[in-house]
Amino acid sequence: MEIFWDIFKQVCKIPHCSGHTMEMGTFIRRWAESYGYAVKSDKAGNIICYHDEATLTLQSHYDMLCLGETPNLELIEKMGKLSAKESTLGADSAVGVSLMLLAMKDKKPVDCLFTTDEEIGLIGVKALDLNIKTQHVLNLNAQEGETVYIACAGGVDLRGTLELQRLLVEGAKYYECSIDKLPGGHSGLDIDKNIPNANLEIVKLLNKSDIKLADISGGQARNTISKSAKALFIIEEGSHVPSQFKEAQNQEHVHYYADTQNILSALVNMPHGVKKDNNIYNIPHYSVNFAQMKIEDNKLIVELSLRAMDGVGMIQLEEQTRSYLDNFGFKIREENAYPAWIIEKSEFAQRLSFSVEEVEGFVELKAVHAGLECAVLKRKAPKLEFASIGANITASHTTRESVDMSSVERLKEIVYKFIDSEAAFVVEEAEAKKNKAYQGTREKGTKNQKKRR
Repeated sequence: MEIFWDIFKQVCKIPHCSGHTMEMGTFIRRWAESYGYAVKSDKAGNIICYHDEATLTLQSHYDMLCLGETPNLELIEKMGKLSAKESTLGADSAVGVSLMLLAMKDKKPVDCLFTTDEEIGLIGVKALDLNIKTQHVLNLNAQEGETVYIACAGGVDLRGTLELQRLLVEGAKYYECSIDKLPGGHSGLDIDKNIPNANLEIVKLLNKSDIKLADISGGQARNTISKSAKALFIIEEGSHVPSQFKEAQNQEHVHYYADTQNILSALVNMPHGVKKDNNIYNIPHYSVNFAQMKIEDNKLIVELSLRAMDGVGMIQLEEQTRSYLDNFGFKIREENAYPAWIIEKSEFAQRLSFSVEEVEGFVELKAVHAGLECAVLKRKAPKLEFASIGANITASHTTRESVDMSSVERLKEIVYKFIDSEAAFVVEEAEAKKNKAYQGTREKGTKNQKKRR
């Protein structure tokens, strides 16, 4: 595994934040070409690397969600776990990318599909214009060992914009309030863990006092639970000042918003959290993440990320959320829609589960309340079969993210065993078809001979 970790560390040194992946894409193409793979790219930045004898396609995205000190990652290894100092690590999906690079170095008979900008709405895979030549695709973006994923949530982002009335004021005393260092979390995987949302927490606090709002903001990304938020406001002279409110350092502000009460009323009950459970897989079925808020150009802007495990659920959830925003006068724009991957208990997934169980000693077939590129690929190529596995990653989409290094080693063993078993399976299947065709020809010949007699 020493070579794998050398590759992983090399990947971490190359900036590859979502939307800024050009350098990483160049590195991947040069790597693949140096090991004799035929490489093709499309306009979106997706890359596929072909092996002449491939019987399986491995797939990962090569962008990462950047929070904290990224893209300059300082790796920390402690007690068998790898993390990055005050930063997201990007193990989702640097682990998958590194494993695919290693497979090419080892001349494994696999095609490797690298997609881009997954973390900002599966943008790359939705624009994919490359040919997948094998019948089976193994996604390496999952975040839990001992598991084969066979379904995922679909999603859509809603951006609401509310016009505000700005009023000028002179000589007012301003206060500020902030909430910071909440745990944060993945907006799908962690939405059912009762993690406090800083956007809601600060509004609840503001709503208890008689204030005139001058500014408010919160949230780090659409696919994370907000861990910090802040506000600037005026308190009427003589009113009680809670201990959480501090005098603003900069007292040069000259405005507030006449719409303060409507703003706070809209924000304090903004849709967030699990809206319906999936009792089959014990995960959320519908959820909303109140991801971000800000005032910009005298407009209140809110961003919400919606997820659902089926298309009907997504329609219902979007209608409910739109209705809430409509009631407060928000103009609504839909962005980054992607489909759900409906449960696919394929023979391919069953074969994969045998390899996982052989290494891990245990395996489960699961669905995940997050987006996987399998969903988009399945819609583009419905005849192909998909499954997803990964290593044990904790606190993804936060600066506390870490990956269990031993689980990565087991993942590598699983993938390599599966590559070999799939190659053998394809040979056996071809032989079986050949024998069946031969047997059919013999039977037909025998019948013809009987007719001539």
